[in-house]
Amino acid sequence: MDYIKISLIGLIALLSYYLLLQWPSDIEKITDKPYPKVEKLGEKDLIQRDFNDSEDSLLTFKENGSLGSNEEAIKGSGQKNDLKYKTISNDVLSLLIDLESGAFIESEMLNVDTEFLSKTPLSLFGNRDLGGGQDCPSDLGAIYNGENCLGVYLANSGFYNQKDGYIKPGFSSLEKLSLDGGSVLYIFSGKNNFFSFTRKVLLREGSYLVQVEDVIGLEGASSNTEEVTPYLRIMRDGAGAGAGASRLDNYTYLGPVFSTERETFIKQDFDDLREKNYEESSLGGWLAMVQRYFVSAWVPEQNSLYKYQARRLSSGTYSVALTGQNQTIEAGKPLSFKNSLYIGPKVTKQLNEAHEDLGLVVDYGFLWWLGQPIYNLMQFGYSLIANWGFAILFATLVLKAVLWPLSAAGYRSAAKMRAVAPKIQDLQQKYSNDKQKLGQEMMNFYKSEGVSPLGGCLPMLLQMPFFLAFYWVLLDMVELRHSPFVFWINDLSARDPLFVLPILNAILMYYSQQLMPTTPSNDPTQQQMQKTMKYMPVVFGAIFAFFPSGFVLYFTVQSLITLAQQALSFRKEGVSLKST
Repeated sequence: MDYIKISLIGLIALLSYYLLLQWPSDIEKITDKPYPKVEKLGEKDLIQRDFNDSEDSLLTFKENGSLGSNEEAIKGSGQKNDLKYKTISNDVLSLLIDLESGAFIESEMLNVDTEFLSKTPLSLFGNRDLGGGQDCPSDLGAIYNGENCLGVYLANSGFYNQKDGYIKPGFSSLEKLSLDGGSVLYIFSGKNNFFSFTRKVLLREGSYLVQVEDVIGLEGASSNTEEVTPYLRIMRDGAGAGAGASRLDNYTYLGPVFSTERETFIKQDFDDLREKNYEESSLGGWLAMVQRYFVSAWVPEQNSLYKYQARRLSSGTYSVALTGQNQTIEAGKPLSFKNSLYIGPKVTKQLNEAHEDLGLVVDYGFLWWLGQPIYNLMQFGYSLIANWGFAILFATLVLKAVLWPLSAAGYRSAAKMRAVAPKIQDLQQKYSNDKQKLGQEMMNFYKSEGVSPLGGCLPMLLQMPFFLAFYWVLLDMVELRHSPFVFWINDLSARDPLFVLPILNAILMYYSQQLMPTTPSNDPTQQQMQKTMKYMPVVFGAIFAFFPSGFVLYFTVQSLITLAQQALSFRKEGVSLKST
């Protein structure tokens, strides 16, 4: 039997399966400015108090009286109802805050286009128009109470207690301070019954990391103390990625992710949460809502214990939250809750500077240990050339150079098999009626000639992890979004508009296939497999016509190098390059 052909068909089938499972979409170039680091504290700084048992009391949004009044009223935002919302921003990020609840209900990444060259900023948070269902109301209370709607995506922080549920801050005044380095500090103030609230929001220039400090105080209450629990929360529907996404984005992970002491990266997808709620207690950690290219994440102070929770609400909306430990407010002694909200592109360096494990949301699958070095190699290539297409070429050349000895061994073995193919055919004809004898003679022949039918396949199998890791890196690299290469390729995340690369790749695969040894056989099954192999270049060409041009560029260059290496190996072994 032709083991090489069978093994190659298996390899190609496996490869096709992985490629079709997760193929990508459209995208834009992101700046690589550093974010402020979140310091980790030691055990000596650990704060320990009792947990609230669950998030059940968070599921009801209770009214706590009317908005308070301060000496300076918040001026209109120019968006939505001037009395209910306020927009804050820096040079890369704009956030819309609901003044009554304090929630971040809309966001825009100002340097990221929704569509290629659209000049429309991409929104992550917001009432997303998904079509085919009831839109979410502007009233966040209805959403918290379980109103059935489509397209909700928001984040919030603050405090709640068992008696009142969420305690709405009712922000009514705002102070804006411009700081050194282009940073802007927004200070919101409000009052709700006997609770006073202050929220400080720090936006640094060029940063998607938002520093948020919530302060709650007690004023004029009948009791001198009140017990409250701090919380962080992200709410999202379970629908697709929304504006700027294509159907291909649905082949990548979309859903909640947690990092805890027990496990640094935990996926709890929407299907899991339909079956069972998630709960985990941890010192420090973080929570996030992940989609292809972008992420929203809350990073709390790392010196406290938290209970992480995720669940599906009756409305179909998903709640991803953490609750801190119960704390007691005393009159004249306000409590502070400091956190960081990241909302932006999945740029590994910037994510890791927000938290050392947050970069894990750039998901390279189970081959992350290969994917990260490949990404670093591409980053180095980009630092030399400042073009992501050439960075892909650079990384491909380096990787092929590293794997050259392994590939050469496989092609030498294939060349030897091709050289002895006529003798194998003679043996098959001689013992065509005695398969047992044929098997014995074939084994003796392989031993005497020093060849192996699997010698050309094993090196190829060993290279497969590198190929898949490269694919996963290119799949989730936000840097490729709307990034041009040369000539007609103006977006490495979109398919080749002229289909030049898929056609060129099919041609290279065809010629590479002609160099592989083919053992003639009278076995109908093997003959059918050989016929199937002849169509693989056409099949791959058709598949790659819909793949992002960045990935097809990588595959085409590596196919060209492979063909050259095959030809060189065959010449060294004195084997003809002509098809037999």
